[in-house]
Amino acid sequence: MKHSACPNCRKTDLEDFFTIPNAPTQSLVTIKNRVEALAIPRKDIVLTFCNSCGFIFNSEFDTTIDYYTQGYEDQQGFSPTFVKFISGVAQRFIDRYGIRNKQVVEIGCGKGDFVRLMSKLGNNTGIGIDPAYVPGRGEEVPNVTFIKEFYSSDHGDIEADCITCRHTMEHIHDTIGIMETVRESCRDKQPVLLFEVPSIVRILDVQAFWDIFYEHCSYFSPGSFARLFRQSGFEVLDMYLEYDNQYLFIEARPVATPSEKIHPLEESVEELKAKTKHFVEQINIQLGGWRERLLRFKAEGKKVVVWGGGSKSVGFLTHFADLDAIEHVCDINPHMQGNFIPGIGKQYVGPAFLETYHPDVVIVMNSVYLDEIRNDLAGRGLHPEMLGL
Repeated sequence: MKHSACPNCRKTDLEDFFTIPNAPTQSLVTIKNRVEALAIPRKDIVLTFCNSCGFIFNSEFDTTIDYYTQGYEDQQGFSPTFVKFISGVAQRFIDRYGIRNKQVVEIGCGKGDFVRLMSKLGNNTGIGIDPAYVPGRGEEVPNVTFIKEFYSSDHGDIEADCITCRHTMEHIHDTIGIMETVRESCRDKQPVLLFEVPSIVRILDVQAFWDIFYEHCSYFSPGSFARLFRQSGFEVLDMYLEYDNQYLFIEARPVATPSEKIHPLEESVEELKAKTKHFVEQINIQLGGWRERLLRFKAEGKKVVVWGGGSKSVGFLTHFADLDAIEHVCDINPHMQGNFIPGIGKQYVGPAFLETYHPDVVIVMNSVYLDEIRNDLAGRGLHPEMLGL
């Protein structure tokens, strides 16, 4: 069923601008055999632009599917590069707002890595809420507890000095609804909020089609993210881009009267719409270039490996699975290795597998990790051509 109102502002002046037909509906669920992986349902992704608030979302998103309780695997903490980055983010935030000896609540905590980090660095009490939490998947940290549920108004009585939510909002269709629930939980208290999402601006600017996949139903820009927070009863304290401009952070507090404070990072609705038009003009050139490159590698008999499993690899391979030019997808997360890629059917391998496979080309799903991966491969005596997205 097509959604006819913007989930960010509830207005109806909408415009479709890009479609990915027959995309796998899941990309991070753990699947133990190829037949089940290929049987994952497929649906269209229709990116739709709201002319009222500048929000971009999949207007064909199926809200009835269970995406997150069937072995959802999204843990990033196996990468030293990522651990260094997120530790710096947490420490700066703690220092900036004095989040020490406080209570931190994380909405959509995944396996609990960030709420544990916030608790350790600030001697805080932590509560993580997520239906995909798995007990025993992280170190035991005193004063950190987990609730294996979807966040809802049922959790509104939990006292919070700080509310964090990282890489969860892009998975939520009713964005204004969840933010109204968060605001209601604050009541007359003044918790500081730290939310993080992928930035649609980078996706549009570089035509990062690999970052468009079914579980991501909501795509935020600085402008649409800030407008959502203001409409929900928050004041934006700061916004910034990190991780090669891939990740958008917002810091906010609840306010009694609507805030009119505009952050310098915010773009106008018109500016973002212009970026969607540029994306449409360039995306087929981007896709065509990659198709030609992969076909050339296949004709030359080169062994091509994708490094980086999960959503990005599914987003990438969805467009090129018909070429049969990529045999293996490698990931350092041991909980992904041995599973089969949803909708694609290939099996995840670990880095040790490449020692005998000897790839000629490694396509890195996130260029931030190029040096880390190049060093890992060199340590194994491997020096393939490296291509970073």
